[in-house]
Amino acid sequence: MNRKEKVLIEESIQILEMNLTKIDRVSEWSEYCVYVDGKIFSRLFRNHFGFRPKLMMNKLKIEKAVELLADGEMSNYEVAHEIGKKDEKALYSFFKQQTGKAPEFYRSKKSE
Repeated sequence: MNRKEKVLIEESIQILEMNLTKIDRVSEWSEYCVYVDGKIFSRLFRNHFGFRPKLMMNKLKIEKAVELLADGEMSNYEVAHEIGKKDEKALYSFFKQQTGKAPEFYRSKKSE
């Protein structure tokens, strides 16, 4: 990996964080990082960090969603949009797949 590629790969996580609402696939992420081929991006990312980019993307999306759910100010639809999911159903499926729990498990129980 040359120096330019290394810098781009190291900055890729910041690029994802700044565009979390727009990126839902590794191929989209690689385009934001100016990689023409998503497979090359995935290989460079995995070689640099030691794990697949999809794992990092899912981790960041779950962390952001849990933060928003715990805050309790946004609806599930709004939370879904903030992490690049199209609706509540997609958010629910994503949470069940990634955590084994529904999004409501993470929602703050504010006193009435």
